Amino acid sequence: MNNLFNSPFVSIIILNYNGKIFLDECLTSIFNTKYENFEIILVDNGSSDGSVEYVKEKYGEKEKLRILALNKNMGFAKGNNEGFKIAKGEYIIFLNNDVRVEENWLKELVKVMEENSNIGAAQPKILLDDGIHIDAAGCFIDYMGRVYQRGVFEKDKGQYNSMDEVFYAKGAAIIVKRKVLEEVGVFDPNYFLYYEETDLCWRIWLKGYKVVYVQNSIIYHKGGATIGKKRSPEAIFHARKNHIATLIKNYELKNLVKYLIPLIIRMLMYTIRLFLKRNLKIGGAYIRAIVWNIVHLKEILKKRAYVQKYIRKVSDKEVMSKMLKPSEFEKIKYKIKKVGLIEF
Repeated sequence: MNNLFNSPFVSIIILNYNGKIFLDECLTSIFNTKYENFEIILVDNGSSDGSVEYVKEKYGEKEKLRILALNKNMGFAKGNNEGFKIAKGEYIIFLNNDVRVEENWLKELVKVMEENSNIGAAQPKILLDDGIHIDAAGCFIDYMGRVYQRGVFEKDKGQYNSMDEVFYAKGAAIIVKRKVLEEVGVFDPNYFLYYEETDLCWRIWLKGYKVVYVQNSIIYHKGGATIGKKRSPEAIFHARKNHIATLIKNYELKNLVKYLIPLIIRMLMYTIRLFLKRNLKIGGAYIRAIVWNIVHLKEILKKRAYVQKYIRKVSDKEVMSKMLKPSEFEKIKYKIKKVGLIEF
């Protein structure tokens, strides 16, 4: 795998917004990777903390590094999409700026992708920065689109030490074949924050490819330790608006009706409870999320039509076999609530 002639070229896109304090550890670990044929594209989302200047000063001589400085914060989806536009790799990796990687992480990811033509995307084992606890060993959703990071906050005892299929790869570290991105599209630019990778991987499954978890590729994620902190109304607004839009775009009509309506009812019931507790800002975020989808419904339906006509190759029955049943989700919901990934 270290031979440039049989190692496919990989573009590692790192999105940064005021993350100067993370960049040294992140970039140093990547440059120490035991895989030679890669480039790093640092996409800076209009940082004001001197991130770009710092990286230019410390790593400016690195031939593998390119910097794309945007003039404003475009969010996760648009920022990464801009990086993809200039990427040259046969494989594209979207990587958070607050991670450090083990030296064989990339070799193991590429090996799996090269050996399996039907795999469209994959994620490594993502541990918390302490190296003891799991951040995500692959991710799943239930039929209503509620998300679950498998293994989150569990001690890593080898319980997820086999490669297997997952519904989606966590956006902190996801590798996708360029060919697949050209077929299904990149991140939805309307998804400023949350559900970007969920939506992308759903399309990958619909196209007939698989998404897998690669246990031998290991990285460490600082950001995972902050998940449990209370999210802002703005963050909840983006999460829930994208949650709704993801279902609208990707489900067959019968399942869209079957699962979107209960989801909206749950959101409204939870909103009422929030209002009764005088938590008007969080409750308002839910209302805004629902209204946003109503206002933008025409645009969302156009995207849905494209997905259903040009991307879908497999039925919902096959895709839903990779999801959790709502009853399964309810059994583990306490774990999700604990880390702030779902509120209802």
